[in-house]
Amino acid sequence: MGEYDKLLLDKNAASYKRRLTVKLIALFAFLALSAFGIYKLYPYAGMLRSSEGRDYLKAVVDDNIVKGASLFVSLQALQVILGVIPPLQIVGGVLFGFFWGTVFSIIGIFLGSTVVFVLVKLIGYPLVQTMFSEERLNKFKFLHDENKVLAILSLMYIFPGFPKDLLTYFVPLTKISKKDFFFVLMPLRIPAIVMSGVVGGSIRSENYVAAVVFAVIVIIASVLGIIFRNKILSYFHKHKNNKIYP
Repeated sequence: MGEYDKLLLDKNAASYKRRLTVKLIALFAFLALSAFGIYKLYPYAGMLRSSEGRDYLKAVVDDNIVKGASLFVSLQALQVILGVIPPLQIVGGVLFGFFWGTVFSIIGIFLGSTVVFVLVKLIGYPLVQTMFSEERLNKFKFLHDENKVLAILSLMYIFPGFPKDLLTYFVPLTKISKKDFFFVLMPLRIPAIVMSGVVGGSIRSENYVAAVVFAVIVIIASVLGIIFRNKILSYFHKHKNNKIYP
């Protein structure tokens, strides 16, 4: 082996070590910030489980709309990033009304999704492994190197029953571009957010008939989505069985 080849190998090894160091630092920083976010925000999420807690949050919103909106958007983003908080879109409608509840939910979900997309692009598969079991991830292995991946993901994002937060972690591992993720896939989440906002807004305005009607629609759509989700996944698995690892 010549001196030039040795020098090239040394440079490649040094470059790999630098990238690995950056990824490890980013991973530990993510875990630390996640722990801090849970510590600061999860108590508020716990309030959603009781009527007293929800009344308190509503009082916070009524007293200071900026503080209330910031808290809600942060909780919504944390729900996307960590999945430790129940879905909040209906709560947003109850706290802020249909319009602003929907707007704040969209902002929080897009913010959390942006953080996830950037971090997975930076850190890669090890980050995804820390969030989800290998068994769950393997259900979506057919997406890797799939020529029709954008069409398949679009179906998953708009169809109820698919775990959108898991998909948000998985998409950066595929060949989907940033443009397609933010301008094609993410907007497909809006109809479901709007529907949940309608339910919450109807509860806030005490239009309980409308709330029940829309809630039933949401529940039926979700149940049908869960029922057919496995069939859809099985169909895709039969036609494509690549590994998910980048």
